[in-house]
Amino acid sequence: MKLRFLTIITALLAIASLDAYAQPMRPGRPGRPGHVHSSADAFRGIGITFGYVNSNYRTLDLATDEATTSGLLHGFTLGLTKDFSLLPHALYFQTGLNYYYQNDPRNENYKIPLTDMSVRLVGDWEEHHLGIPLRLKYDLHLLDRVGLTFDAGPTLLMGLSSKYKYKTKLEDHVASVDYNLYNGKVKASGGSSDFDLEDWMENTGMYPEGRLGRFDVMLGASVGAHFFHVLEVRIGYDWGLLNRYRKDIADLYSMHRGQFTLSAGIRF
Repeated sequence: MKLRFLTIITALLAIASLDAYAQPMRPGRPGRPGHVHSSADAFRGIGITFGYVNSNYRTLDLATDEATTSGLLHGFTLGLTKDFSLLPHALYFQTGLNYYYQNDPRNENYKIPLTDMSVRLVGDWEEHHLGIPLRLKYDLHLLDRVGLTFDAGPTLLMGLSSKYKYKTKLEDHVASVDYNLYNGKVKASGGSSDFDLEDWMENTGMYPEGRLGRFDVMLGASVGAHFFHVLEVRIGYDWGLLNRYRKDIADLYSMHRGQFTLSAGIRF
């Protein structure tokens, strides 16, 4: 999976280099090489963005209409974007590829029934996603080198990984468990003859009741600013439109993702 992701990024970087090389040039004065990008062309090039992202999940009980919010995942996003002109110097279609990494640290103590043992679980809920934005973007020029941008539209989200990861230490033994929220598979290692972490977590309801779907469609908007036709910053929010639960539990509950993003980027 990591190799596949690196291949995608490498390919997009190659496209970015070709795009930058092929930007329209304006002729210089006689006797001088006139290969200078116009400012508008430069700002419309490939963009590299990096920023902070956090998400949570809102779960609705379809029988009682009772809503709860679970998980506050923090992390970062890294992406490449490209603008295509629809209305010169004003309206653009933006797409690209974004990578999201987020986790929710967990550190909890439990008393094992009918024994004198206590368990301290240390772990997190870790997620990796890829997103393809399909946005309409409006560019408002305030000054020659400063402008505001507004964009809105969907983002197609694909989950690469979503896992609960836990570790605990009992005397000299270290046990670890990874639970895959997409397929329900458990990967366990370590432990001792006195305590089976995997079995205990399953019997005590530590695993979620349902599995999650990999795909989502998020609808959102953002506002940003750009400076010197090169630097830009953006703040935005996206709402998940699809129920992340699947199979039988999707008839009982709906769970939707909300995502806040604060990013900065450059264009070349």
